[in-house]
Amino acid sequence: MSAQRAIPYVLFLVVIWTRGISAGQLELRLGQVHESSFSSGQAQSFVVSLAEGDFAQIAMNPRGQVVIVKTYDPRGKPFRGAELGPEEDRLNFVAEGAGAYGVEVSAKDKHASGTYTLIEPIPGDRENMAVTFLFQGAGDTHNVLVLWLPYVGVAPDEFLMERVGDSDVWYKTIKVNRKMRLAYTLAPNAARLRPMSLGFDNDAITMTAAAARPDPLNPKRYRIDAESVDAPEFRGNSVLEMPDAPPQPWILPRPGIPAGRVLKFPFKSASLNNEREIAVYLPTQYSPQTEPPPLIMLFDEDAYLSLIPTPTILDNLISEKRIPPVVALLVGNAPGDARDRELACNPEFDRALVNELLPWAHRQFNFTNDPRRTVIGGSSRGGLAAACAGLWYPETFGNVLAQSGSFHIIPSSSGEASDSGSEPNWLARRFISSPKKPLRFYLDTGSAEFNATGSADSILFCTRTLRDVLRAKGYEVQFQEFEGGHDYLSWRGTLADGLIALLGGGAAQ
Repeated sequence: MSAQRAIPYVLFLVVIWTRGISAGQLELRLGQVHESSFSSGQAQSFVVSLAEGDFAQIAMNPRGQVVIVKTYDPRGKPFRGAELGPEEDRLNFVAEGAGAYGVEVSAKDKHASGTYTLIEPIPGDRENMAVTFLFQGAGDTHNVLVLWLPYVGVAPDEFLMERVGDSDVWYKTIKVNRKMRLAYTLAPNAARLRPMSLGFDNDAITMTAAAARPDPLNPKRYRIDAESVDAPEFRGNSVLEMPDAPPQPWILPRPGIPAGRVLKFPFKSASLNNEREIAVYLPTQYSPQTEPPPLIMLFDEDAYLSLIPTPTILDNLISEKRIPPVVALLVGNAPGDARDRELACNPEFDRALVNELLPWAHRQFNFTNDPRRTVIGGSSRGGLAAACAGLWYPETFGNVLAQSGSFHIIPSSSGEASDSGSEPNWLARRFISSPKKPLRFYLDTGSAEFNATGSADSILFCTRTLRDVLRAKGYEVQFQEFEGGHDYLSWRGTLADGLIALLGGGAAQ
């Protein structure tokens, strides 16, 4: 909670978790964060001292639930109240007299219990907010580490939680950008990590990773493997979406919008001597007799079906006329280490795409041959592969969509790749030395895609460099730098941005 008399305001946030305590009034002090709890069917009460004319703000993120907040003036008379939720919400009021104001918080559903993120503004800082993470430890808990990559690799000790007195409650308050969307885990009794700039301690990293699990007080999870034999409390990552995180309006099915078909086929390449699965998306408007629709080719088929709901995104974009009806080819990875070899600017792989995969698909489906209406794309190594395919085959692929492309990777003459070396801008140098091609680009990268060791060979740095090189060469480049890391949590939103930019005539924000 904080307050200023020059521009009076008060903010406090409440956390509700499953460990019940007896209800009672807790005093909220300015500048301090209070952890509290109630069990289902109970209310939690607070008291805060305000001066006449103070502007008070109660902000909560109830994560899908609805919370009832009531306030009482210093005489105990009901004052202002509201239902907050199910998304991040707030109640504002002005103190009409000096004294102790009561605040009562309860769940609208009397049988519900839930968790709430403590998020509060930082005076004078319009870009960041203070986020408090909580953990209920056990008798043998001696530390808890917030694993937010790559930041924890820069200064690990700054992400260690503190114990609240002699209780079993641990907390850590971290400054987070208001637009950030992040995945994290918590590691109790973690090994002591050292900054990655001092070198990798593989044993400590392995031990910390083994202790990591999702935040038990945060029901919002990501990358959950339903078929995993691991205990449920260890599956996936926890998700934190800050109040100003960009909306992702295209990722959920919408009532009344018919879904396109997804067909799956095995595809064997003679030149690569391997086999993979190809998923084909056909919109509801598809017909073999109509004018050939645009084509989208994306690498990492499984990820673009599970972690990024590509068919749903296409259904929604087409329905809203943000892009025309399209056919999409989602290219799976062959078994073993084929992905590492093939998606690292591998000429043999790109030749197979052009000379084998596309002719095979054209024999079965109706889609364009026009490179200006063809998009090739992917994320991470898939983004690198898309940019290389565009460089080498612009007469086939006229639009490149690279989500956090691994432009720090240095392909070797053998077709394999390395994440380290002396030439992280290998691809940028190829574009510099090549004549300008008929290509258009959408590139994005996350603010958290830096190298925790301090080296400049990061996806963030290399994507910015490639953007500048392409623009200097006269290419049309739509570029987006989002607040987030190297994960599908952000890419599932920016995929739509890239498709609109390349096929819909819109620009990424």
